[in-house]
Amino acid sequence: MKKSLIACSTLFALNSTDIEKGFMLAKVGEWKGHYMGTFKLELKDLEEIKKNFDSHELDALIDLDHATYFYGTGEAYGWIKELEVKDDALYASKVEWLEHGKELLQSKKYKYISPVLEPNSVDPKSGNNIGWTLHSAAITNRPFLEDLGEVIANNKSNKGDDSMEKTAEELEAENKKLQEENDKLKNEKIEEKVNVAIAANKINPEQKDALIAMGKANPQEFEQFLTNAKPIVQQPNNDLYVNSKGGGQPTDGNSKYDVLKLGGFEG
Repeated sequence: MKKSLIACSTLFALNSTDIEKGFMLAKVGEWKGHYMGTFKLELKDLEEIKKNFDSHELDALIDLDHATYFYGTGEAYGWIKELEVKDDALYASKVEWLEHGKELLQSKKYKYISPVLEPNSVDPKSGNNIGWTLHSAAITNRPFLEDLGEVIANNKSNKGDDSMEKTAEELEAENKKLQEENDKLKNEKIEEKVNVAIAANKINPEQKDALIAMGKANPQEFEQFLTNAKPIVQQPNNDLYVNSKGGGQPTDGNSKYDVLKLGGFEG
């Protein structure tokens, strides 16, 4: 009987209410009811698994029903990024779950996590026996051990906070708040562009509200309008150059001027 086959066939159910914060992969103990014979795990075995995991650059794969172990490769449903040994148990302390992995657990189509542990692994570079390693883990419905609990999937992040699973109403409220903040920023930018155009004398201040409304309703037309806008040419506010012979009157109302007189000619 090969010990490695016993280890690879060992299935540990996940014991955690937060699948992304961490979950148990294995614990110290001896099991006599495995169909391939008695086996046990000691604390030094768990520490060796963590040591070998830390010395390699690859994350540990979480697949479906041990596809990687049985077929050589399999689609990823998540990635184990960090391991931790505490309280005589080995934990996946940081996990990146992919959406389709979460969906299987949240829908209860699958409820358990099962590791593949190898006791006599060979280092690919040196060829030396490095002992116990974590080959992979799988989402499964047939765990060997039933005393470690089931997967309870939620929406917690890897930050380790204690927030509860968000309801659809909470997510909708968050989305609404983000949309409102986004709209506010857009409106502020529109108003800022209008103010700049007013300062550049491209539009009259009286047009401000109408242009802001245009920016909200039709951003493309708004941008095109501002691009094509030219500085406004102001008309003189006096009649200094009005030809009196044409009927114009000077602003002071006391004497008459025309363009010839301003040029030094008397008529």
